[in-house]
Amino acid sequence: MTTLSPIRLCLLAGLPPLLSAVPNIVLLAAAAARLPDPLATHFAADGADGFTGRVPAMFVSAGLGLGLGVLFAAIVVVGPRTNARRADTPLDPIRSLVATAWGVGGFVGAIMLAGTVANLDAADPAQVTLSGWAFAAAAAAGLLFGAAGWLAAPASPVTPGPAPAEPLALGRTERVSWSRRAVSPWMLLAAVVAVLMGVVVVLVAQPLTGALLALTGVLLAQLALLRVVVDQRGLTVGTGVLGWPRWRLRAGDITEVSADDISPLQYGGYGIRMIPGATAVVLRAGPGIVVTRRSGRRFVVSVDDAGTGAGVLAGVIARSDRTRC
Repeated sequence: MTTLSPIRLCLLAGLPPLLSAVPNIVLLAAAAARLPDPLATHFAADGADGFTGRVPAMFVSAGLGLGLGVLFAAIVVVGPRTNARRADTPLDPIRSLVATAWGVGGFVGAIMLAGTVANLDAADPAQVTLSGWAFAAAAAAGLLFGAAGWLAAPASPVTPGPAPAEPLALGRTERVSWSRRAVSPWMLLAAVVAVLMGVVVVLVAQPLTGALLALTGVLLAQLALLRVVVDQRGLTVGTGVLGWPRWRLRAGDITEVSADDISPLQYGGYGIRMIPGATAVVLRAGPGIVVTRRSGRRFVVSVDDAGTGAGVLAGVIARSDRTRC
């Protein structure tokens, strides 16, 4: 497996977001005589509703670019360096992250620059408006930069997929069951915070906004809990107290099962992920069960003691195959 240089990955992911702030900083400095002070820096549908001094705006631009650069550099180095792409996983984590870093940098840099351009020669910053075309142009710049980042990034190292699990020997009439629960502490904490904030907003500000925030917290809590069951029927995965959404994979519909070290980066992040060729329920990095269905599509779930669960499921599948024969 080829080892990618962490320094190269840092530069690829971190420099573009940082450099994207440079054009706006240069314009703020070079066109100082043509800019009001403070500038209009935040816009609503009916015009400017937020203002920042010219010099503070330069620091804000630099800080935003630096923050994005450090964030993406840290993600792209810590994640893919320890979790290479599996041969059977279509998503390339390094290229995806670098493309995202370039795309976000391009969008943010373009929208900051457009805001400064809108302030040029303005007598009253309160009268400054930002056209919807500016957002469309910034989105186009983000897509263009993202595509360039994808092409510039190296492909993730590829490692072979995990070996099939050793099936547990089961008699024809023997009944077996294995189950585990999984919890994502950070998702649960975020859910509690969202619900509490929603209640506060309902009481002191906007009831509708607060209700939506609280509902978001409830939904997040529902996804933060997971129960995985293997029995004679196959594999069942349910989320939350209600066990929904729920996935049921019959033993006869499964061709292969294995235990693997799951990385959220391999499947596009945490939560319920649907990517080409796979559905993944990932609450955290670590052990998980990987199932291949007869359609060729894979189902992945992160859970402790995945080796035991995969072995039990492999035994159930082997017995199901013998029964059909």
